[in-house]
Amino acid sequence: MNPFSILKLGAGVLVVIGAYFFGLSQGHDSEQLKSAQKQVRELTETIQRYETKQKEQTIALAELRVSESAARADYDRMRDRIHDLETRAKTAPARDTVRCIKLGAECRRLLQEARGVINYCRKAL
Repeated sequence: MNPFSILKLGAGVLVVIGAYFFGLSQGHDSEQLKSAQKQVRELTETIQRYETKQKEQTIALAELRVSESAARADYDRMRDRIHDLETRAKTAPARDTVRCIKLGAECRRLLQEARGVINYCRKAL
């Protein structure tokens, strides 16, 4: 065996070993790329779910605000009517009746607030 053929044989072995390690490295990188792409898809899906949930909560909150505004307007109207009745009430039974109406209006307001919050919780959660 002459030195030139030994050199060719050594170069061939080095090329084969280099190609093996290059292929191994590329395969490892390919697996990492697939794993990273899978993680990106999962994160994108998670973000979309959270965005959907956030939109639902925003809509529910807007509906709650509208409901509260309507309840507040209704309560103010009832309070004004009760005030008119109070000013016209001259006897004790009439004043008692006005107090009962006041309590009824307050109960109604509290119930409307509670319903609004319950509806919000149902829609948001």
